Amino acid sequence: MNVVFRRVAVAAILFVLCLVPFGVHGQELANGTIIMNEEEKAWLAAHPDIRLGMWLASPPTMFRGKKGEMEGFIPAYLKLISQRLNIKPRRVRASSFAAAWELAKALEVDMLPAVTAEKERGNDMLFSKPYLVLPIVVVTRSDFPFISGLEDLNGQVVAMAAEHVPHLRIPEDYPEIVPMPVQNPEQGLLAVSRGLADAFVASQFTASYLARERNLTNVRIAAVTEYSYRLSVAVRKDWPELLVLVNRALDSITEEERQEIHDYWTVLQHGNWMEKLHVWQLLGGVGTVAVALLGAFFFWNRRLANEVMRRKKAERVTRKANEATQLIIESASVVVVGLDFVGRVLLFNQAGEQVTEYDRTEVMDTNWFDVVVPRERYPFAWEKFNRIIQGGEAEDSIEHPLVTKSGEERRILWRYSVTEDDPSGLAVIAFGTDITSRLEAEEELRLTQFAMDNAAVGVFRILPSGAIVYANRAAAEMVGYSRSRLLTMSIPEVAPSYTRENWPEFWDRLKESKMLTFERDIEHRDGSVLPVEVTTYYLQFKGAELSVGFLADISERRRVERLREDVERMVRHDLRSPTLAVQTLFKLFGRADNLTEDQKELLASVRDSSQRMIHIIDMSRAIFRMESGKYELHPQPVDLVKLVLSILDELRPLLRAQDVEVGVNVDGTPASDEMAFMISSEEILCYTLLVNLIKNAVEACPLNGVVTVNFMSAKETTITVHNPGVIPEDIRDNFFEKYVTAGKVHGTGLGTYTARLVTLTLGGRIDFISSQKGGTVLTVSLPVESKTNS
Repeated sequence: MNVVFRRVAVAAILFVLCLVPFGVHGQELANGTIIMNEEEKAWLAAHPDIRLGMWLASPPTMFRGKKGEMEGFIPAYLKLISQRLNIKPRRVRASSFAAAWELAKALEVDMLPAVTAEKERGNDMLFSKPYLVLPIVVVTRSDFPFISGLEDLNGQVVAMAAEHVPHLRIPEDYPEIVPMPVQNPEQGLLAVSRGLADAFVASQFTASYLARERNLTNVRIAAVTEYSYRLSVAVRKDWPELLVLVNRALDSITEEERQEIHDYWTVLQHGNWMEKLHVWQLLGGVGTVAVALLGAFFFWNRRLANEVMRRKKAERVTRKANEATQLIIESASVVVVGLDFVGRVLLFNQAGEQVTEYDRTEVMDTNWFDVVVPRERYPFAWEKFNRIIQGGEAEDSIEHPLVTKSGEERRILWRYSVTEDDPSGLAVIAFGTDITSRLEAEEELRLTQFAMDNAAVGVFRILPSGAIVYANRAAAEMVGYSRSRLLTMSIPEVAPSYTRENWPEFWDRLKESKMLTFERDIEHRDGSVLPVEVTTYYLQFKGAELSVGFLADISERRRVERLREDVERMVRHDLRSPTLAVQTLFKLFGRADNLTEDQKELLASVRDSSQRMIHIIDMSRAIFRMESGKYELHPQPVDLVKLVLSILDELRPLLRAQDVEVGVNVDGTPASDEMAFMISSEEILCYTLLVNLIKNAVEACPLNGVVTVNFMSAKETTITVHNPGVIPEDIRDNFFEKYVTAGKVHGTGLGTYTARLVTLTLGGRIDFISSQKGGTVLTVSLPVESKTNS
C-alpha cells in the first residue's frame, strides 16, 4: 500500500507541476550571463579568486554523489549563479557548517552557499534573498498515534540535528519537548526507526530521500511544522558589490529552471515512473481486495486491536527505557556500581573501569567490599552499606575511599539509590564522583593561601580602578590598617605618590610591560612614611584584569646604604688627604737641583702612582653617584690622544708581561705626541673609560698580538678598541653586567661594567662584535658635546 500511495502522490505532483507557468523574473541575459555595468565588471575583474566554502550537508540538499562530486539542490543553484556571473569560485572544503562559518568570519572564505539568516548571524555576513525554502516536518514510526503538530509531542523524545533550525528553535518554543541532538539527519531517522526516539524533525525532502535510500518502511511523515529552512547565499560583509550581483543572478533564475531542479531531486531521481492510467487501475484493484479483507476480518481485528496495541506500546516503552538506561549508565562520567544485599557487584560501568583500573570482568560477581573497598581497611564504609540495606533509605551523600588495582587510594563522593523488588537481585545502585584531584587542589590552595597571608612581604591584589581586593597581614601592618578596612580602600589612599588622576597612566604602563619593579614611599596610618621596593605583575584571570603587587620593607636597606655611603666617603677622604700630601711632597723633592736622572725618574713614577691613586679614589665616588643617578656632569675639553698615551705609559709593565703592542690611530692615521683629539667631556670619566677598555683588550689579546685604539669624528665621536681575541659565547649576553669575567685569575668583572656606566653617563652607547675571524671590536659612540646635567 505504501508503494501505491507513493506512486499516486508522484502522479499528482507531476500534474500540478505541469500547470505551473514558466517565466523570467525580469533579469535580461546576454550569452547566459546577467547584463552588468562597467563598475560591476571591473569589480569582478579585480576579484578573480572568489573562495566558496563547501561542506557535506544532508541529501538531497548538498551531498557527495556516487561519482564523488557535490550534488543536490544547492550545487544546482550554485551552478546557475556561477553561469550568470561568469565566475568560477574556488571551493574551500570544511568539515562542517560550523567550521565553514568560522572560516567565513575569519575572511578565509568569501561566500557560503546555503545559510539561514538567523538573528545571531546577522552581524557577521551579508545575506542574499532566500532562494530555496525547505519545509520542516515531523517524522514518526508508522504505528505512532496521530499528531497534528509539535504541540502534541510534549514529554516525548524528539531527535533533531545539532545546530540546525529545529535544534535552535524548538527547545525555546516547546520547552516540554525532550530534545535528542544527533550528528546528522540519518542518525535521527534511524533513532525513530529503531524506537530510540519518538519523533524526528527535519527537512521534508531530506526525510523522504533518506527513508527511500535506507529502505525504512516503518517511518512516515506525520505533520508539518511552522518552521522551514530559508536558504540564502552569505557574502563577506565588506563585499556588498558581490551581494548585489548574487541577488541579480538569483532573480534571473526562471521558474522553469527552479522547477527542473525541484523535479530532479524530489521526483525524477527516485520515483518509479508508471503511467497514470496504470496507477489508477492498480489502485482500484488493490482497493477492492482491501475492502474484501477488511469486511472478512473486521470483528476479529476489533477484538485483538486493543490488546496488540497495549502490548506493543508496553514493549516499546520497556525497550526504549532499557536502552536509554544502559546508554546513560555507560556514557556517565561518574562511577556506577550495582550491588546486591551482600555487596556482590551486579552492575559496573566504563567510568568505574577507568577510576578503579579493574576490568568489569574482574569485578562482576565479586564482593565490592572484598576487592575495591576492603572492609578491614574501611570498616565504616561496610557499616554504612549495611545501614542503607537495613533502613531502606540512603543519605544524601557519603564520602569514602576505594583502592585501585595498582594500590592507589582514590577519594570518592558516593550517592546511593535503593531499589525495591528488582528481579535481578539488585539492592543498591551507587553513583561515585572521583574528588581526589579536587581535594588535593583544595589542600594546595589552602597551603598557598596560608603562605600568602603570612608572607614576610606585603601582598596586594588590585583592580584596574586601583581598588584593593586582597591584602595580607604584612601589607596591613605596613600601612597600619586592618585587612578588612583595606578592602574598602584604593592604592592612592595608601601611596601618596599616586593620585586618582595619575593612577590610570601607571596602570597602562603596567599593562604594557606586564611587570614593573620600583621603589616607593607608602604612608602609614599614623602619618609616617615607609620606603618599600614594589614588584607588581599584570595578569588576566577568568576574563578580568588585575595586578598582584609584592612590597618589601627597604628601610633597613636604605639605612645600610646611607651608612655605607658615609663610610665610603670617610674612607675616600682619609685616603685622599695623605695621598695628596705625598704627591705634594714628591713635587717638592722634584725641584731639588742635586737629583740624578734615576732619582728624578723614580720620583716621577711615585708621583704618577699617587696621581692614579687619587683618580681611583675620585672614580669610586663618581661610580657610586652614577649608579644612584646623582652624578653631575661638568664637561671640559679633553685630549684623548694625550690621555691614552699616558694610560699606555701606566700599563707598560702589563704590556711587557703580555708581550702585546698597542697602536693608536686618529681617523685611521697613526697618532703621535704632537697630535690631539679633543672632545667635550670630563677627564676622569674618559680616563676610566679608556683604561678599562684598553686593559681588558690587552689581557684578552694573545701573546705577540696587537691592540688597536682608533678615534674617529663625524656626527658623533667614535672610539673603537680592537684585539684579536674572542669573547666566550657564555658571557656575551651579559658581557657588560657586573662581576662578569672569563679566563682571568685575578679579574673582578667590573671593567666592562664601569665602561658601560661611564658611556651612559656621557650620553653615549657601547657595543661589541666578536668572531673567530675578526677578533673583538668594542665601539663607543659619544655625542660631540656632552651636556651638563647638574
